[in-house]
Amino acid sequence: MQRSGTNHLRLIQGIFSRPNKVVALQRIDLSRNADPVQSLQARLETLERQIGETSRALIQAQAVSVRSMLSGSSDFLGGVQKKIVESSARNSVSWHQSRLLEMTQERRELQDQLDRLTGQVWPKRLRRWLLWAGIGAAIIVASTVFIMGVFTAIYLLPIWGTLLLALFLLQRKR
Repeated sequence: MQRSGTNHLRLIQGIFSRPNKVVALQRIDLSRNADPVQSLQARLETLERQIGETSRALIQAQAVSVRSMLSGSSDFLGGVQKKIVESSARNSVSWHQSRLLEMTQERRELQDQLDRLTGQVWPKRLRRWLLWAGIGAAIIVASTVFIMGVFTAIYLLPIWGTLLLALFLLQRKR
């Protein structure tokens, strides 16, 4: 008897009190039924647009920051306003930069998923490795040519020195 009384009491408390669980809005991905490749491509395109908008906003925030730094205001109110604008611009720039990094990371992950679905992982890795190998080879060749040029210049110093000394003596004799 006492159990049913406590159950009724809990039921009444549950009706009139706030529930313990907070129900939040959830994002429903309707693309699960559709083709996953098309879904990922659409998400990538949306993310690309957002990255472009954030990049433009970041450039604008940096322009505001530079303008506020360059503006010369000598009175008290102008100085306070300048500090407020600079602080807001710095906060905006840092927020946009962090958001841009997050979106870039998300784009990279989505692109990896898309590459796995379409079978483009290894061809892209191979292209990336070949690109890095080509850049490395170009750096090695450029540094070798530079070092050879330095050694050649050092080797030719006595010859050039002798020619310059002879030219100097001939000019002095005349």
